[in-house]
Amino acid sequence: MGACCSCFDAISGGKHSSQNGSSSTEMTARNNSSKGSIPPPSLGLSRAMSAPTIGLQGFTVSGSGLALAKIPIEQDAAYWEWHVDLPGLPRHPDDGDDNDEDRMHSINMDDDNDNNNDNDEDPYALKFGVATRKDRHFYKSLENVEEEGDEASSRDDGTVLMRPIPNLRHNDVIGVAVQQSDLPMIQFLLNGEPLPECTINRFRGTVYPAVYIPPGAAEAGGDRIDDEGISLTAEFDEDNFREMSPHARFGPLLTARGIL
Repeated sequence: MGACCSCFDAISGGKHSSQNGSSSTEMTARNNSSKGSIPPPSLGLSRAMSAPTIGLQGFTVSGSGLALAKIPIEQDAAYWEWHVDLPGLPRHPDDGDDNDEDRMHSINMDDDNDNNNDNDEDPYALKFGVATRKDRHFYKSLENVEEEGDEASSRDDGTVLMRPIPNLRHNDVIGVAVQQSDLPMIQFLLNGEPLPECTINRFRGTVYPAVYIPPGAAEAGGDRIDDEGISLTAEFDEDNFREMSPHARFGPLLTARGIL
């Protein structure tokens, strides 16, 4: 009585068994490959969501316009920094000597009503904060508005959730702290010192860390330097923060965990 070929092959490890094993191995490899085909989201700056006039090199922003991070803020409380590189202005003393007065910034924390709107009146002040998702269509529409001679508002140019901070100098650190639970709020710090007058108290929706370098921010005259000399480096790594966040609950920006 003859044995079934398939049964015999399965017992003896014949050709049928070998083919089944190969198919199983190939399928497993293919499944593993498909799992790893989509890379996880990473921290960084987004070329696709930033203005065409912005230059990006790693985590460093130059040129002019709006620049956004790659990933949105999805945690309850997040903190990150922007490190300012202005080689045309004096470097801050690192030893904390008496020259600190030379580094003072006009942030208008006094009660003089005549000066309370200086931040808004300075068209060359760099802006920091967050922005909603942007695309090429947004920048094309903005370009059309500018070509028609109209002045774009902060809502039109994507900076409605940002605040200008004027008179920055080389090595300044702008800290941005965002909380989304309870009362959504965006706080700003300059070299570790809070800027309460810049606080944004309400916002909603998905937002991304953002910075804005206005066109012509470095026209000749005064302390201004060429646009090409201005650069800002985004720092999302807690180990590289130069200042403390306003509270322990503000952790570094985290990438979203995908569904496995």
